[in-house]
Amino acid sequence: MEKVVYLTIGIFFLGSILAFLVGKFTERWNSFWVAAATGLLGFILSCYIALNMGEEPIVHRFTWFQFGSFKVPFGIFVDHLSIIMALIATGIGFLDIVFSKGYMEEDESPHRYYFEKLFFIGSMVGLVFVSNLVGLYIFWEGVGLCSYLLIGYWYWKKSAAEAALKAFVMTRFGDVFMLAGIIVAWVLLGTINFQELNALALAGAFSVKLGLLISILIFIGAVGKSAQFPLFPWLLDAMEGPTTVSALIHAATMVNAGVYLVARMFPFFDYSHALIVVAFIGAISAFIAATGALAHTEIKKILAFSTMEHLALMFVALGVGSAAAGIFHLMNHAIFKALLFLAAGAVIHMTHHQKDAFKLGGLMKYMPQTAFLFLVGILALAGVPPFNGFFSKDWILAATYAYGNPVIFGLTFVAAVLCIAYGFRLWFVVFTGEPSEYSKHAREAYPVMLVPLYVLAFMTIAIPFFKEKIIHWLFSEVHEPFYLDLLVATLTVMFVLFGIVFLIYYKRVISTAKFLAHPLGKGINEFLYNGWYVDAAIKWICRSVFYGSIAKAVEWVDIHVVDGAVNGTAKLSLACWDRCRKIQTGDVIDYLTYFVAGVIAIVLIILFV
Repeated sequence: MEKVVYLTIGIFFLGSILAFLVGKFTERWNSFWVAAATGLLGFILSCYIALNMGEEPIVHRFTWFQFGSFKVPFGIFVDHLSIIMALIATGIGFLDIVFSKGYMEEDESPHRYYFEKLFFIGSMVGLVFVSNLVGLYIFWEGVGLCSYLLIGYWYWKKSAAEAALKAFVMTRFGDVFMLAGIIVAWVLLGTINFQELNALALAGAFSVKLGLLISILIFIGAVGKSAQFPLFPWLLDAMEGPTTVSALIHAATMVNAGVYLVARMFPFFDYSHALIVVAFIGAISAFIAATGALAHTEIKKILAFSTMEHLALMFVALGVGSAAAGIFHLMNHAIFKALLFLAAGAVIHMTHHQKDAFKLGGLMKYMPQTAFLFLVGILALAGVPPFNGFFSKDWILAATYAYGNPVIFGLTFVAAVLCIAYGFRLWFVVFTGEPSEYSKHAREAYPVMLVPLYVLAFMTIAIPFFKEKIIHWLFSEVHEPFYLDLLVATLTVMFVLFGIVFLIYYKRVISTAKFLAHPLGKGINEFLYNGWYVDAAIKWICRSVFYGSIAKAVEWVDIHVVDGAVNGTAKLSLACWDRCRKIQTGDVIDYLTYFVAGVIAIVLIILFV
């Protein structure tokens, strides 16, 4: 079985190279067939591993390389958590590849696109299958590199190039702290293996303070990768890439990596008392994202805010001690978010790349199937029963309520119920009302784009029927709290919010123009629209603090101390040369005088010293 695991990882990297070469040297769209075959085979292999592994994990370790007594270990550790992550990455990755056949029809270099996409999926599969932090960090950086390449895929657009650079730099900032945490764990605990770290935590073999330091450093890396407060602005700008890339990043690969890392090291974080930090960061992030989605107008950025929110809900679940709820919601979110992003891609593609929801309208008349499938995704996103999002969101709210922290629960509850407000706001604006000029020229999406959407929509309905089996397969012993009063309150608030959104954006009997015209209303809208100005605050800190103070101080030291020492040495040498060259007169008498004087000086030194 170990060979099958390694094959599952390797096939994506081999497929990426083959897709590039085939598309480069033959008909360009041949790369699609290579990519589709690779994606399907990778998903089949993941299913094979899932069906044939028992209760015991698949473990294989070896020494990657060695310098004297210093050894760098490597290997795989595959359990049910790894498999569910691999199934998400490969399954949704395959559907995304199929969908892109229609979405990327006008692209001139599909071989480059499929090379980067397969490399992306392969890095994510490797990330969830490796057994230690070093292996995870390698694939973690592979995921980051591919996100940079794919976000900036249309590199000739300045906005796309800047968005890619921003994503790369912002996630690297978190990765530096994560690398520091890995080094501290390796040096002071003597291991980087996940199971050994968790076993040390369960045995209480190190101090809580040391564990907290390592946990926080590693968690900062997860915050950057999963776009949580304050390292989330890159996720909004990442919408400059193709929508199929957005779907892959938001649903199946990159942003899930941070949640997976905390879940993998859950006993370590629990022992170190770091979970309370995870819960608070998640609650704050969820609230910021939900309110930001209420104010934004661009389709993909509204969905990006919702991704940030739902990832935050997963972190809240982990933080309050319910890893099962967090991972179950990760699986559900991957399905309905892929559905939403791909459906949004169909809308954008068929309306000549119009992304502003308020410049569309009435699309249900022209794209009825896409409208229905988008609605299924919104219902799952909002947590409306019987769709899959309801069961995991309700579980998270119940677990958070049982945790007993009013701040965490309050922020999480508000964020969770606001999903129905911004979700139906988006749907009503895009698909109902009078058609705009962009909408009148639209037509239904191609069959190759609709098939993956129908598959994902079916899964949002089918998953709840297998909920108990899936949860038991992932976590053998799970207590799922249930509070009827909390459920009723949640559904009541959601119903009221739906009614308000219905009156404003469907019936149009309530106008928001007066609110937005008022200075206070306009200020609140801009504040939420800009994500609480966190991005602006980061830029100000970078310019004023780092560049204005720290960078200038370093620059002064570099110019006056480092360069001064180098240049001073050269100037001193030149000065010495200038003085010494004057004794080179070319006169033999002068040279004999110097010679005799030197001999006398040496004799005197020998006699008296």
